[in-house]
Parts: sequence; structure tokens; C-alpha cells
Amino acid sequence: MAHGRSKHNAAWSGLTWVVRLAALGALAAGCTSPDYPNCENDRHCQRDGHREFCVQRHCQQCRSGADCGAEQTCLRGRCVDGVNACDGDNDCLAGQVCTDHRCVVRPECDATRTCGTGRHCELGHCTADATEDADPTDNRGPQCQLEAPYFDFDDNTLTSAARETLARDAECLRRETGSRYTLIGRCDSRGTTEYNLALGERRARVVRQYMMNLGVLPDRIAVSSEGSEGATGSDEEGMRRDRRVDFRLRP
Repeated sequence: MAHGRSKHNAAWSGLTWVVRLAALGALAAGCTSPDYPNCENDRHCQRDGHREFCVQRHCQQCRSGADCGAEQTCLRGRCVDGVNACDGDNDCLAGQVCTDHRCVVRPECDATRTCGTGRHCELGHCTADATEDADPTDNRGPQCQLEAPYFDFDDNTLTSAARETLARDAECLRRETGSRYTLIGRCDSRGTTEYNLALGERRARVVRQYMMNLGVLPDRIAVSSEGSEGATGSDEEGMRRDRRVDFRLRP
């Protein structure tokens, strides 16, 4: 009888070990990490020399722009060169479009979206048509119809649109030999009179230097400022038109 119990205990002990081994196997299987590039958390993407992030259960180079360099954008999990880089409009924020692989503000108007009566499209913005009582000397010369470059708020840096405008102006002035102009720096109504006079002068000087770089002789372009005098803008678009440099023909 004792011999039978011994055999029974031995069989039970063996069965117990089988159960234990099966449980350990299941536990080990549960702890196994998914194969790269699959992942469940960032730790799975930061082994074997990888320094990536788990994004939607897949190891990616970046999760956001903070994971990339200062002059890079996180685009679909990759760090690509350029700020606000994009491959399509869906990569941009609301109110932006993808142009030349960069997210830019959607223009107010273009070839398919017009501005309506009394306004025309100028560099993506709706601008009021010139009226007959406008100053006839500003931005008009013997041969050239000059364009005023516009500036961002509280800034005297030439935008890419302003540089394109001045390139056209300079080309015409090189043909219109002999005429001389005063560059009148202007500001919107925000800020003190003294500050705006100084800002207007800085804008005019920047324009003068750029025109000289494009081949316009320095004795043909002088600098002055009227600051916020004559500013008429009461909304953002109107104030944008106030921030400019005009060409005033000199006798």
C-alpha cells in the first residue's frame, strides 16, 4: 500500500513540474518584446543602437518637432530639413497650404479667388484700387509705375515678397535714367510718433541699400520718414498697407 502511494506521489510531482514549466513558458512568451520596428512603448525602440520613439506601435525617428533639430520638421515620423516642411496641405495647420514643400499662410486671393469690386489682388492680399485723389507723385516716375514694398508689424526686414517688388522697381529705374526719388518710410498707427519716425527711417534705409545692391546709383535715392503720419488702416489689412516705403519723385 505504501508503495502505491509513493508511485502516486511521484506521478503527481511530475505533473506539477509540467504545469510549472508551462506557466513559466507562458510568462516568458508574454514578456517577449515585439520585433523591431514594431513596438509597444519607447523602450522597444531604444535598443541595439536605435534611438527612436514608439508612434502608433511602430518605431519612428520622431514623435514631434521637439525630437528633431532646430531647422527641421517632424514629418510622418521622419526629421526632414526645413521649418514647416510638408508634402501636402494635410501636413499643414488650418489656414495654411503646402507651397514648394513649405507650409505657408493661405493667400487671401489668387487667380481663382478674386477680391471683388474696388479691390485687386496684390501678392496674395486684397488691396483697394487707387483713387484719383491719391498722391500723384508717390510711386510714379517719368516712365516707371513703382510698387511700394510692405513690411511686417514692428519690423524693417525685407520679406521675400518685398524683395521681389524691389527687384522689379530697380529694373525699371535702371532704364529710367536721370530721375531721382526720396524713399518715404511709413508705419501703421500703433506706437509713439517718435518710435514710428525712427522705424520708418530704418525701413527706408533698408530699401535704399537693397536698391543700391541691385544697381541703382546712390545719388538717385534719398531717405526720409513720415512714420505713422497719414496712416489710415483701422483693421489688420488696412494697417498692413500702412507699413510700406513709397518712392516720391524729386524735382
